[in-house]
Amino acid sequence: MPRLATKEKILAAALKLFNEKNTQAATTNHIAAALGMSPGNLHYHFKNREAIVFALYEQMLSKSVLAHAALPSTITQVHEHQIYLAKVYWAYRFFNRELLFLLSRDPELKTRYIKENMAHKQRIRIVFEQLSANGYLDTPTDDVYTQLADTVLLCNRFWHSHLETLGIEVDEANLAEGFGHIEGAMRPYLTAKALDELAAIKI
Repeated sequence: MPRLATKEKILAAALKLFNEKNTQAATTNHIAAALGMSPGNLHYHFKNREAIVFALYEQMLSKSVLAHAALPSTITQVHEHQIYLAKVYWAYRFFNRELLFLLSRDPELKTRYIKENMAHKQRIRIVFEQLSANGYLDTPTDDVYTQLADTVLLCNRFWHSHLETLGIEVDEANLAEGFGHIEGAMRPYLTAKALDELAAIKI
């Protein structure tokens, strides 16, 4: 069997176990057992659980990060991308659920995550600037872009934790509500054009 196929199977099994339990309850032995392979075979592909988590993070990024040229420039595109992102975040829900713990355990992951998070904030800023240039967003000061970008990041990264600290059992539907909160934060700055387009989407 090609090595790549084996790696993909390990990642798929690990993702399932991490989502169902957590990264501490699902050891590399558990992952190997779920695949019917020896721990030694698994460690041939991934030296430890942290390497698997890192690979799953990169996999999640490959499905969620857009090139600058593909960033949304209309309110409809923003809405559609949020729906798509909600599905990706649910598929990899263990990561944001355990985010701070995972970063504390792996300095390499933390460095990679911070670099990507800063890049993500810049991409969000570009989206807001494009929305403004295309007549969808009207912000009174430049600071509003920064505040909105921070709100997006907080909802993207910590909405799962927010729900859990309210005693709410997280499911796919209420995890996606974080994106509704983002739209709510944007609403005071949306133009009539944007509001009309949003209303048409949700009919």
